[in-house]
Amino acid sequence: MKTGCFLLLVVYLLNIFTTTNSKRIPTLVSTQRLQRYIQKNPNPTRKVRIIETSFNPNATNNYTTEYAQGHIPQAVYYDLNKCVTSTPEIPRNLPELKCITDYMQSLGVWPDTYVVVYARFSVVQAFRTWWIFRLFGHKLVSVLDGGLQKWIADGYKTSTSIPLVDRSAFEGKLDRSLFRSFEDMVANAVTNKEQVIDARPPNSPWVSGKTSESGVIPGAKMVTFTTLLNADETMKNKPKIKTIFEDNGVNLTLPMVTYCNSGMTATVIAGAAHVLGLDIPIYYGSWNEWSRRAPENLKQRVIA
Repeated sequence: MKTGCFLLLVVYLLNIFTTTNSKRIPTLVSTQRLQRYIQKNPNPTRKVRIIETSFNPNATNNYTTEYAQGHIPQAVYYDLNKCVTSTPEIPRNLPELKCITDYMQSLGVWPDTYVVVYARFSVVQAFRTWWIFRLFGHKLVSVLDGGLQKWIADGYKTSTSIPLVDRSAFEGKLDRSLFRSFEDMVANAVTNKEQVIDARPPNSPWVSGKTSESGVIPGAKMVTFTTLLNADETMKNKPKIKTIFEDNGVNLTLPMVTYCNSGMTATVIAGAAHVLGLDIPIYYGSWNEWSRRAPENLKQRVIA
């Protein structure tokens, strides 16, 4: 698609899915706006792809059965575990580039397709997919605020129809600015170039437990991901997000990086920062890797 046509499409989609004149792709889309779009466009098109991304780490079907029994109309299913090779240090590893490119092509995600991702139960899974898509070069992506539960609570219908979509010509490209490796974090422990934000609850056994595997990266600011969400798992508004970050010692004018146990809940921190207009990287190996590889002087023990 030519650049001029692409920009016109972006403006068109932003007019549908946002309430402001900003040209920035919104982090979140409301259920009301998605429903309005589906009403006006009852059949899937290349312009918009709705994606369910629920998964159960303890199940083999990854919610495909539940997806088939009922999902948001036009939604296709994305498996977060696909293209990922787990290791003991990094169970939630990054997808392999060639595989994720092929997978996104099979989902009909073109370079100019606006993607709306949602999860069935935990919004964390939607934010992880949001981050993965952006990490591999697809910035036209938003999270459905509140996910499927909010959709149903608002009285909107689900569908059992599994849409057929044309294969795309998407080409993935890893955006190095959106993630940090173990080596990056070790270097940062010396330079302190980036503030480190821990997304986990302080009372988590992985944070304040009595085992050798618990602790935090020294100097980390504790911003529990759940504090950024309302009871219905919609994201809190900008002023509240800003206050939560600042009350926990985060300087929003300085660089930062976030982590959690396995690179999942940290994506909510990244999403909240994006609501504020910030792009922050995620240490994708997170504490699971850090606790196994970092020297003891780079592990801070926490007493609950």
